[in-house]
Amino acid sequence: MDLVIKNAKLLLDCCIVENAGVAVSNGKIALIALDPNLPEASSVVDADGSLLMPGAIDVHAHVYDPDYTYREDFSTGSRAAAAGGVTTFIDMPLVRKTLSSLAEEKIKEGERKSIVDFSIHAGMITGINELEEVKNLADIGIRSFKVFTCPPFMASYELIYKLSEEASKVNGVVVVHAEDNDVLEDARKKIGDRRDIFAHCDSRPVEAEVKAVKKIIDGARGRIHIAHVSSGSAAAEKGKRKGITAETCIQYLVFSREHIEKMGPYLKMTPPLRSKEEVAKLWSHLDYIDVIATDHAPGTKEEKEVGWSDIWRAWGGIPGLETLLPLTFYEGVVRRRMSIFRMIRLLCRNPSRIFGLKRKGSIAPGMDADLVILDQRKEMKISSDKMHYKVGWTPYEGMVVKGWPRATFVRGVMVYNDGSILNNNGKFVRMGG
Repeated sequence: MDLVIKNAKLLLDCCIVENAGVAVSNGKIALIALDPNLPEASSVVDADGSLLMPGAIDVHAHVYDPDYTYREDFSTGSRAAAAGGVTTFIDMPLVRKTLSSLAEEKIKEGERKSIVDFSIHAGMITGINELEEVKNLADIGIRSFKVFTCPPFMASYELIYKLSEEASKVNGVVVVHAEDNDVLEDARKKIGDRRDIFAHCDSRPVEAEVKAVKKIIDGARGRIHIAHVSSGSAAAEKGKRKGITAETCIQYLVFSREHIEKMGPYLKMTPPLRSKEEVAKLWSHLDYIDVIATDHAPGTKEEKEVGWSDIWRAWGGIPGLETLLPLTFYEGVVRRRMSIFRMIRLLCRNPSRIFGLKRKGSIAPGMDADLVILDQRKEMKISSDKMHYKVGWTPYEGMVVKGWPRATFVRGVMVYNDGSILNNNGKFVRMGG
C-alpha cells in the first residue's frame, strides 16, 4: 500500500467507525478496516482520533478567468481549496464565455497549476446558435451549462428550456442563475438614483428569485440545477418539484442583510444577502437544498472600497473556498445540530452525483482517495493573514469556529498538512466518466 491513515473516526455514508482507517493504493481507496487490520504501507499518517471524511467538492467557484487573474488563479485558488479541505472544485465562468476553446485552455492551465482536482462548467449560453456547443463540450468532458435569467448574460426562458432538452441528450445539467428580469427592472425603477450600501439589495428582491425558480422548474425539459439559492422562500418553491436540484452558499446561511451595515460593499454579491427571517427560513428548508457551495468570486479591496460612496461601482463577489467546510461544520453540525451525515451529502455525495464526478464524494473501496482529516476539537479564529487568497481578505474575518482541516489528500497524495501546502497534484475530472 502507498498510504495508510489510522486512528481515525472514519466518516462513512452510513456511520462513524471509531479506531479505524483506510489503505490507499495507486490513488484509490483499497481497504477500509479497524486499526488492527490495516496493512503496512510506504507512508502512515496518524489521525489522532480526528474525523476522516471525504474531501469537500465546491461546485461553484470562479477561480480562473484569463482576464482577471489578478483576483484569483488556479494556483492561489487551489491552495485555498486544499487548506480548507476542498479536494475538487468546479470552475464557473466569470466574464468570458467558457465554450470549447476556452474550456480547453482552462484544462491545460489547471493541470499545470492546480493543487487539487477540478472540473469545469461551460457558459454563459445566451444564443440559440451556442446550443451546437453542447456535444463538443460533452466530448471534452464538460456536461454542465450555465445560464442567466437576467443581465449581464440573459437568456430567454424558452432558450433555457431548449438548452435543458439538448443537455439531456449528453446526460448533462443546466445550471441557472435564477432572478426574473421583469421583477428586477421594476425594483430598479423604484430605487431611482440611490447609491447607498443597501441600494443593490433593494434592487434584487426575493420575489425575483422566487418567480424565476418557479418558471424554470415549470418549463424544464431536462435536468436543472438552481445556483446560489439565497432565500428560504426560493428554497420552498424549489421543493415543490422533484428532479430539480439546487445549491445554496455558505454566506447565505451565515450572513444576513443586517451585516451590511458594518461591512458594506464587502458583502455585495448577487443574489444579495436576505433578511434574518429569510436566513432562518433557509436553514429550516435545507431539506430542499442538495448542495452547499461558495460562489467564490473574490475582488480586490480596492474594487470593494469604492462601493462605500457608490455601491454600483463595487465588485459583487466574495472569497469563500477556504472556509466552506469549516463554516458548514461549525454553523451546521456544531451550532445547529445538523446531522454530520447530512453535511457529507451536501458537501460531498450530492455534488459528485449531480455533476457526474463518479469517483468522488465517498469513502469506499475503488473511490479516489480524496480525504480530509478534520480536527473537530480545534478552534480557529479566521484571519486574512492565514488565508491563501490572492486578494488578501475574507468576509469572515475574526469569526471563531470549532473544527478545522488538519490534512488534505488528493488521490492519496497529501497536499496540505497543518498549515503547509505540500504538493501540486490537481487533474481535470471529466463529468460522467
